[in-house]
Amino acid sequence: MNELPILYIGEKNRSSWSMRAWVALKHKGVPFDERLIRLIDDKNRVQRRKVSPTGKVPVLHHGAVVIPDSLAIIEYLEETYPPPTYPALWPQARAERARARWLAAAMHSGYGAIRTHMSFNLCFLPEVPRAHPDALAEAQEVLSLWEETLARPDRAGGPYLCGAFSAADVMFATLAARLKAFKVPTADFPRASAWMDAVFTVPAVQAWMDEARTLPASAE
Repeated sequence: MNELPILYIGEKNRSSWSMRAWVALKHKGVPFDERLIRLIDDKNRVQRRKVSPTGKVPVLHHGAVVIPDSLAIIEYLEETYPPPTYPALWPQARAERARARWLAAAMHSGYGAIRTHMSFNLCFLPEVPRAHPDALAEAQEVLSLWEETLARPDRAGGPYLCGAFSAADVMFATLAARLKAFKVPTADFPRASAWMDAVFTVPAVQAWMDEARTLPASAE
């Protein structure tokens, strides 16, 4: 398929799910057409429903293929632009790949308190509001998960959750942004803290966050 993929996203300081698909494409080095749907102007989802069967972003269009889910987009990219020609999004070793997949799925389906009370757009305010106790409690859970994952003696070498940068890191990067912005204490989780620092040095992650910081911040 020679057609250029089209990725529809929300604002970079608002749509954390869009960030995941965008980072995956950038990390792969796949040229694509980026198209913005301003979520703040599309509260009734009219514009999103024109391009997405779920009325949500991100949504990837690649020829006749339409994929309205960040994790499904990651899977599609790995199959369509496989390693070694393109950088891998999943580890090569089967056990490590399975671990990366369940970590990504855990983020995809969980941590509702953090999503609700540490909304991504709030991370870019000059003064971030006080974190809700439920979100702080959930943050301790995810920090523990990261710490345990990074402490495994059989983990592949590298600073990321499964050694080399993978889809597990892509999926958790936006949650790391929330924990950093809300200044969640990490002293008891040194490996997790180091991972959070490392993930923001990844060029694709850094590029999204840099662009997000240039946009007008809003608590709405």
